[in-house]
Amino acid sequence: MKQIYADKKWYVSIFPCLISIFGWIQLELSCSWDDKQSFWNMSGKYIGLNILTILVINLILLMICNRIWLSTLLGEILCCVLSIINYFVIKFHGLPFSIMEIKNTKAAIDVMQGYDIKINACISIILVIFAVSFVLILFVKKEEKNSVKTKKNIFKRDAIIVLAAVCVFYFGYFSANPVKPKKTIGWSWKEAYFQYGYTACSIEMIISTRNVVNKPEGYSLEKVENINIEENEQQRVNQTPDVILILNETFYDLKMITDIETDHEYMSGIKSLDNSVHGYAVVPLPGGGTNCSEYEFLTSNSLQLMPGVTPFNVLDLKNANTVVSHMKNLGYRTLGAHGSGALSYSRNRAYPDIGFDRIYFMEDFENIEYYGERWYATDLSLYKNMINWYDNNSEDPQFMYLLTMQNHGGWDMNNPEKDTVHVLNDYGEYTDQINEYLTSIKLSDEAFMYLVNYFKTIDRPVVICMVGDHSPAFAKDIVDKKYENDKKIRLRETPFIIWSNQKIDETTQETISMNYLVPLIFEKMGIKESSYYTYMNQLREDIPILTSYGDYYDSKGNEYSYDEESVYTDRVNNYFYLEYNNLNKKLEKEVGDFLRAKTLFPKRYSNDIRHQYVSAIYARNLGQKHAKKLGDLNEILHFSNTGSGAYDTALDQLNNEIGRNYAKKYPNISRVKLLEVLLNDFEKNSTYTENILNKNL
Repeated sequence: MKQIYADKKWYVSIFPCLISIFGWIQLELSCSWDDKQSFWNMSGKYIGLNILTILVINLILLMICNRIWLSTLLGEILCCVLSIINYFVIKFHGLPFSIMEIKNTKAAIDVMQGYDIKINACISIILVIFAVSFVLILFVKKEEKNSVKTKKNIFKRDAIIVLAAVCVFYFGYFSANPVKPKKTIGWSWKEAYFQYGYTACSIEMIISTRNVVNKPEGYSLEKVENINIEENEQQRVNQTPDVILILNETFYDLKMITDIETDHEYMSGIKSLDNSVHGYAVVPLPGGGTNCSEYEFLTSNSLQLMPGVTPFNVLDLKNANTVVSHMKNLGYRTLGAHGSGALSYSRNRAYPDIGFDRIYFMEDFENIEYYGERWYATDLSLYKNMINWYDNNSEDPQFMYLLTMQNHGGWDMNNPEKDTVHVLNDYGEYTDQINEYLTSIKLSDEAFMYLVNYFKTIDRPVVICMVGDHSPAFAKDIVDKKYENDKKIRLRETPFIIWSNQKIDETTQETISMNYLVPLIFEKMGIKESSYYTYMNQLREDIPILTSYGDYYDSKGNEYSYDEESVYTDRVNNYFYLEYNNLNKKLEKEVGDFLRAKTLFPKRYSNDIRHQYVSAIYARNLGQKHAKKLGDLNEILHFSNTGSGAYDTALDQLNNEIGRNYAKKYPNISRVKLLEVLLNDFEKNSTYTENILNKNL
């Protein structure tokens, strides 16, 4: 740089290095401040990699701006703003800010408005560093003002920058043996970020967005097909009670982490409710992460395969295998609702992709009520809307899903006289927040009893399940010492209740992970299960908790790591093989779920209908020509990999052709309707394809 800018003083040329160090300090402060971790304990090579990565970004800005002072100013503004955002995202959301959170900008703004944002020591230090940088930048601007750059020098400079960028990113992240290991972010983001640094881990997160679902070690289609799922009566029954699922915002029992005493009981209604199943659900994250809980609740998939993602932002949910798609296969009308804006966590896109027939967001609710000065709609006012929607529906069985907002943080919006529950312990600065929070929980308890009392009067069978999405953000700060050793799971255990107006097998289901809840409801109510749900219910008996942070628990409470061998390893691995298969074989899974819901002997139909349906969808989406090529290629690969006979291959190709013809005949009907047409026609003449093939042969 000195040779290129011979007319400058030496410190001007190395100035980007100094600003990069400042930026690194700001970013690491934002990650480690609340955990009282010293980022200076990081290995020297990782400190160097983080600083060099920031330096490369600053130098790329230099290529664009052509002024050192301007490029470093932009780089420092970026680091300062990112550090402040990251600090508050960690504080209130429990995860570091990543590029995937950009899609949550609207949701983040809405959330932040609910909290008391204060400039503390960490933010002050970040701002002081920015101020010092700004003064130095002004000095550099003055020194650089009269510098002259020839095109030749600019070309040399840019070539050096490009070479430096390639070297840093290749040897730092992409080579066969990079400075930073390629996969470091697992169940605990803190372990990775504290060891490798915010910038380096952010690069890993950006790279991971190309393939957000981790393929389980040892996965293959053959292993999936060989998984033994014991058929039971549950796969043949077909009770169709109306099903209502409620994911209740920040619904949590503080008694899980502290011996709290209050002047009024705050969950008396729910805890005394008979004809119900009570327990706790282990959610993916403590203190935040609603969308992660929502995803596990609706899909029964564990986020263990997708560490660090915000599911609705990054996953393709169109025609995904969810409780919604399963209920639609069973003939249900489906409804999804959220008591807040449509843009939060991309729900305006996710809910239609999931397949809800009717969708409601905040602007669609009527007669919204609030608790005092709090900004969020009360559970009771949302439930009254649900009752109206329920009453106005057809005779078809109904599936309704609601995500509430009432208990969302912060919890210092009301005057203390509005609180009806008061904690008798002294929790210092958190006492007033706890009072407002527990008052909100008591309102949730009362609202749920209102909903139950209404459905007691309904003649149709109904089942309601309510579960909390996560603990409040302050929970981690009030954990009693005796719970310190197991606070990791206690902070994730939210209450759930399953109630029905029909006789239900009452149990206290100690603790299960969130992904088991829907299969449990199906088991209790006699709703027809998919093979996936059947496997999960069988697995739950021995392994009731599958966390998304690297561990699972057996029915005796013993904790195991997914990485260690145990008597349960094969069964746990099979679950993740099934999950991965569900995520990556959507069309085939649609056929399987449909046939299990509609027929007693799905295997009788599966091969013919599967080929016809997949080929029809390809033809509708890609055109007849491309659909034929894909179908032929699949049969060639299947023949070479499995050694299937010429007759079977010819039969599959004929079914592919039939599917393409159905795509021409029915270009606009829904997927479910298309499956129904294929099944009906097949049942009229189940040997149709074989007769044609035998005739041609």
